[in-house]
Amino acid sequence: MKVLAPGVNVALVNSQCSWNLDTGKASIFGDYAAVALLPVNEKRQPTGDPALLHHEQPWMAWSGGPQNVGCTLRLADLPGGSDRVLLMVYVYAAAGPISEAGSLCLQVDSDIEYRIDLREHGEASIIIGEFYRRNEQWKFRALSEGSAYGLAAFGRKIGLDIADGHPRRRGDGGPRDGQRHQSATGTAFVVGPAHLMTCAHVIEDMNVLYISSLDGRYQVEPVVVDRRNDIALLRVQGAAPLAALPFREGPGCEAGDNVVALGYPLASISGGNLQVTQGGVSSLFGLHSDASLLQFTAPIQPGSSGSPLFDSGGAVVGMVTSSVPDAQNMNFAVKSALLVAFLQACRVPTTLLRPDRTYSTTEISRTAQSSLWLVEASRG
Repeated sequence: MKVLAPGVNVALVNSQCSWNLDTGKASIFGDYAAVALLPVNEKRQPTGDPALLHHEQPWMAWSGGPQNVGCTLRLADLPGGSDRVLLMVYVYAAAGPISEAGSLCLQVDSDIEYRIDLREHGEASIIIGEFYRRNEQWKFRALSEGSAYGLAAFGRKIGLDIADGHPRRRGDGGPRDGQRHQSATGTAFVVGPAHLMTCAHVIEDMNVLYISSLDGRYQVEPVVVDRRNDIALLRVQGAAPLAALPFREGPGCEAGDNVVALGYPLASISGGNLQVTQGGVSSLFGLHSDASLLQFTAPIQPGSSGSPLFDSGGAVVGMVTSSVPDAQNMNFAVKSALLVAFLQACRVPTTLLRPDRTYSTTEISRTAQSSLWLVEASRG
């Protein structure tokens, strides 16, 4: 038996292999968590539809039960352009951490074993391995790459639309047959006289969009949506010219800098009032050294997605996008440099600010309030 550690690869006997994944816990798979196979190319660009526990593909077949999942994988039959398959374990609808599965034991072709302890993983999905072809030889590589945002968000990042909800439960982000949430709220901030920015996942699958604040309620429409980086540009209809917020000029913030988050979390119970939280930048990278994100500690809640993150000079240094469930204020924001590049590509002029003084949280909140809006999204 070949026992693998993360990062180690081993050659397979041929292009058809069988594997078995055991959690050691009853009723994990198919209830709380599931398994997915994603065919991709060397650059991790999707080359075909994923295989989910409730949806097989012609190049594989499931077996096993709720404690262990088995699979026969016919690698020679993968969609054209595929040279690897990602093996992922994920929590349905990203409803909790994958750590609930405890540990996993993967056996490939009965002679390869890979064990992974998930108890310290706060992410909602994890890539535990990949089957890949190199010099006409199929191999397996053991991995441990967590994704805080769940399978659906990971799919968006690589350009693949995946419904990660439970196939038999309503209201948890399931398939597109009416089982997805019918409405959602988030935060948007003004980036131009008629444009606002929010997270792509706030408006995903929604076709009726409004923004509201003390200044009124207006319908908006999506202009450009970048699912990979979770950014959406909205255009407002019928409103007077809006005041755009400035972005920080230069290289951005540093680890240890103070930041302020302004948004509309938990709008249904907070009355739609603007909420202000404070914290600091804890890292200039997201999980697994994702350079598009920064990590911060200002508390956030559902509905905070799309909130601008301000530095002490009153400039936007990021947009709140996600957090790690059950972790203590382990939150992430898309960096302002990426937001500015997105807006430039959309031909929306931006205002850049080089902070020359420090403002209090009250001053930042008072100045920015008119440029912050609650997003109300529904499926019509």
